[in-house]
Amino acid sequence: MILAIDCGNTHTNFGCIREGGEIAQIFCMESNRKKTSYEYAADINEICTLLKISAHDFQAVVLSSVVPELTGSFQEAAEILGIRECFIVNRENVSAVSFSAASYADVGPDLIVSAVAAKKRYPLPAIIIDMGTASTLTVVNREGVFMGGVILPGVGISMNALAKETSLLPSIDVAPAKKLISLNTVDAMRSGIIYGTAGSLDGLIDRFLKELGQEATLLATGGLSHLICPYCRHSIIVDENLLLTGLWEIWTDSRKTGA
Repeated sequence: MILAIDCGNTHTNFGCIREGGEIAQIFCMESNRKKTSYEYAADINEICTLLKISAHDFQAVVLSSVVPELTGSFQEAAEILGIRECFIVNRENVSAVSFSAASYADVGPDLIVSAVAAKKRYPLPAIIIDMGTASTLTVVNREGVFMGGVILPGVGISMNALAKETSLLPSIDVAPAKKLISLNTVDAMRSGIIYGTAGSLDGLIDRFLKELGQEATLLATGGLSHLICPYCRHSIIVDENLLLTGLWEIWTDSRKTGA
């Protein structure tokens, strides 16, 4: 069994993945930059105990992190828990996808992981939407080459900015919109963020497809993808475990190549 860790800016997702790729358990923590490696080790151990899993059962940790301050903390936490190996995903140690000369040099590990999962599990080309603290849309072409993409503010950032920069608009949670044309402030804000985000995704997908010149598999993962995507006009597959799947695939490939 491996412990797959997807460390994002707001939350970190953990997947306990058995041999063969079965995700036995999933849990989540806040990505707290103030916590020490010992605190993270204690938290992971306590949660695993509640899930009736022993940290000694993990052969390795496979880590994707977009928070450099926490990468070392999770690596040290693995050592404290007695996990023998910590495989940290980066562009150099992933062989399943290649990168076009036009794609930017500093491709985030989360984008690499989702690209690997898309290539391994879905027909290509694929457009991958990851709705985290920031929202990203990236493309893997028919040959399995990562082509790049776009980054835009995530739903949470947009909602927080709206409340912070206005005097009369409250802070609210993101919930399904009752209808587009709303009669009160809270419903109007929810309608705006839901339909506005969905419309933005639809528009970007249209432009991506035009630039690709062919149809593509549309995938979405992350935080609010299950809430936003049903409002899109395009048919989008929501795979909430896309990154955990990708981490498993990267680990499996690394065993074959001896990376």
